[in-house]
Amino acid sequence: MTTTQQEPQKIYLKDYRAPDFQVDQIELWFDLQEDFCRVRSSMQIEKTNGIVKDLVLNGVDLELEAVHINGHRIEADRYHLTPETLTILDVPSKMTLEIQIKSKPQENTSLEGLYKSNNSFTTQCEAQGFRKVTYFIDRPDVMTTYTVHIEADDKTYPVLLSNGDKIRSEILPGGRRSVTWRDPFKKPCYLFALVAGDLGVIRDHFVTSSGRTVNLEIYSAHGTQEKCHFAMESLKKSMKWDEERFGREYDLSTYMIVAMDDFNAGAMENKGLNIFNSRLVLADAKTATDFNYFSIESVVAHEYFHNWTGNRVTLRDWFHLSLKEGLTVFRDQEFSMDLHSRAMIRIDTVADLRSAQFAEDAGPNAHPIRPDSCYAVDNFFTSTIYEKGSEVIRMMQTMVGRPGFRKGMDLYFKRHDGQAVIIEDFAAAIAEPNGQDWSQFKLWYSQAGTPEVRVKESYDAAAKTYRLELEQTCAPSPGQSEKKPFHIPLVIGLLDSKTGRELEIRSGKAIKNSEGQWLLHLKEPRETFEFTGLENRPVLSLNRGFSAPIHLKWDASQEDLLFLLAKDTDAFNRWEAGQKLMIRDLSKMIAQSKSGQTPKADDGLLTALGESLRDESLDPNLKSKLLEIPPHSYLWQLEDEFAAEHFEKASQSWMRAFAVRNESTLLEIYKRFHGKNDKSLHHTHMAERKFKNTALMFLSTLPSHLDLIWNQLQSAAHMTDYEAAFALCLDQDGSKREDAIQHFLKKFEKDSLTMNKWFALQASAENGLTAETVQTLWSHPQFNAKNPNRVYSLLGRWGDNLTQFHAGNGRHYQWLADRVLDLDRINPQVATRIAGAFDMCAKVNAESKAQARRALDSILDKGLSKNSYEVVSRSRQALN
Repeated sequence: MTTTQQEPQKIYLKDYRAPDFQVDQIELWFDLQEDFCRVRSSMQIEKTNGIVKDLVLNGVDLELEAVHINGHRIEADRYHLTPETLTILDVPSKMTLEIQIKSKPQENTSLEGLYKSNNSFTTQCEAQGFRKVTYFIDRPDVMTTYTVHIEADDKTYPVLLSNGDKIRSEILPGGRRSVTWRDPFKKPCYLFALVAGDLGVIRDHFVTSSGRTVNLEIYSAHGTQEKCHFAMESLKKSMKWDEERFGREYDLSTYMIVAMDDFNAGAMENKGLNIFNSRLVLADAKTATDFNYFSIESVVAHEYFHNWTGNRVTLRDWFHLSLKEGLTVFRDQEFSMDLHSRAMIRIDTVADLRSAQFAEDAGPNAHPIRPDSCYAVDNFFTSTIYEKGSEVIRMMQTMVGRPGFRKGMDLYFKRHDGQAVIIEDFAAAIAEPNGQDWSQFKLWYSQAGTPEVRVKESYDAAAKTYRLELEQTCAPSPGQSEKKPFHIPLVIGLLDSKTGRELEIRSGKAIKNSEGQWLLHLKEPRETFEFTGLENRPVLSLNRGFSAPIHLKWDASQEDLLFLLAKDTDAFNRWEAGQKLMIRDLSKMIAQSKSGQTPKADDGLLTALGESLRDESLDPNLKSKLLEIPPHSYLWQLEDEFAAEHFEKASQSWMRAFAVRNESTLLEIYKRFHGKNDKSLHHTHMAERKFKNTALMFLSTLPSHLDLIWNQLQSAAHMTDYEAAFALCLDQDGSKREDAIQHFLKKFEKDSLTMNKWFALQASAENGLTAETVQTLWSHPQFNAKNPNRVYSLLGRWGDNLTQFHAGNGRHYQWLADRVLDLDRINPQVATRIAGAFDMCAKVNAESKAQARRALDSILDKGLSKNSYEVVSRSRQALN
């Protein structure tokens, strides 16, 4: 690799030092004008380190106008200004520091800090955006109370919002309005928020467990308010659930959500004023799928739960981001499980984990849950920090049980409310009241990679003893060539090989938790567990509920896996058995395709899954999940080399074989559920719709049923059916594909949010034309490179479409690399997300790797932001 770009400076966890100053309180005055914004701040600051003389403040893209200390203006010789800092020299131990700056939010395309979009001012301060608002000590362990005054033209910006509770509103001369907000709770600056615009609103209220009334408000663009009601109901459910499950009551008198079209993230938990990407607030049957509704419910809950796990107790530094994000993901998953089917939510969670986080662990950008270093803290917002972090907390709950976990959570809040803490503080709070020693378990936070556990079984009929030998390893990852053994809690069951009945566990090493689950604690590189009193060889059900986020290397017989598929009492492991069988079959079919043979699906598996399809005792949701093809991103991890065309051929061949074998049953299922309970959002009816559309997906592989797809597209009563039919039309040959594209465009071209689906589904198609389609859509009049949703819908979905992005021996890599460079100059956070597509290139063929090297080299010397440089350079190094 050759590059002339200077490597950005790394920051390290080991270099953490407590802040030299604390801010006791801050008052802010915002003067919002059409072509600029003026901000005046007044801070009460006190030294915490008597040795330090100078105060260093962070600030980016700010025009400094004045600095006052204790009422006296200081001149330029008393401070030093750089593009990223303001250093005030020789400051007193206590002072009132006043700073006035001028900025241009209208020109801020990074959507970080204070920016203007669609005629509204808004903010995004996590992780380090507050330094684009005003000069401040921009780090999460500097917590203070905020009083905020916002002044703007009343006609243009009638809605002026900030954190906390509104304490004053007045009309000023010249048609301007001033509003004052005060948040009495100390918070880090990344939780600051401001919104100014002309917005519609819906209002409701919630009565807390102690009898207080909380005003609830959701703001969105005029004309979209009616799409906010589902989000409002989700918010009220979240507030009630957190009181009942974790004893957490909301603490302010107002809770606000604002939906914005131009927003880098999904949502942001700013204290009392959440700012959401509009796709996670706005919903109606015409434009939102069942998945969209579920996502809204989940994310509204996630941001609300942050009020305690993130806001009241926050993180000391960004290396400990999973302290709040892993914990809050765990909490929103538990919320969804309590409202819906626990087993089905768990299956979806693990499928997503394997597709995204396991791939991240296996790629060049693998990192621990608590990283040791980085170039840009914005790059910490990964699946590892969030989803794997959640899995570690789930293991804690599994080990101590629900009551023990609640006891630990209560201690955590009691001990650390109002503090900025670290992951070890949380782990200690859960461990101590439950008598746990987690010195080894905490390696999950410091070691990257997905552990692999190899399984060997034996049965001694004479001794009536079953022996289980487990061996754990973890592959090297960037910066970590050797790994220590993890502490892996495995939930286990033994089943009678004839009836499927649960057998009694008799083992000195097995421990029963409060939920009645039997656990094995694997702590050594290799351990053997013995189970006695067994009349016949049992069938093993291991890692039930996916109790540990690991790869199981287990050469279970086809007979045992088919038995588990049919009989296991653990719904997750029933699905898991089907996935293992399908992965084996697809791997065989990929090998057949590579050798020039016609891929042939296994008859036994087709028969078993066909029987599950016809089993009326099974939940339709589980039936759908049993038929899900493992995602290519997961299969990629299991193969030595990713060959796009062979993966696609194997998947399509398997689906066709199943459809041929079960054609009449699939057609009967489709007809039975088509048009049934179309408007219901009950999870049972959502499951039926998913089951019906799964049947349609298989039928679409048979030419005789293609009319079903087109008819559903034209007659769909809701977006779930419309999107399913549209996606299937895109994978067909002939004029119907183009007809479907125009049908969608004509129907929704004026709905910007729904048009994201139009871009995303075309980028996700597996029709051999996707690359050319994506490149054409980049220049489409409806595409806007400054809107993150549009970019993620088009380029993000294409990068995830492995069989299409990696087709043609890497001939599409240069085009995407050029787009990363374009985006980096507009919005580095968005560019970084898109650059992640190159993580997969380490397993492509030699010609494709050469193309990837050339593409990445061509942008590495073009002055990338530190965000993009970190991801691109690691992907490039993996290709050496």
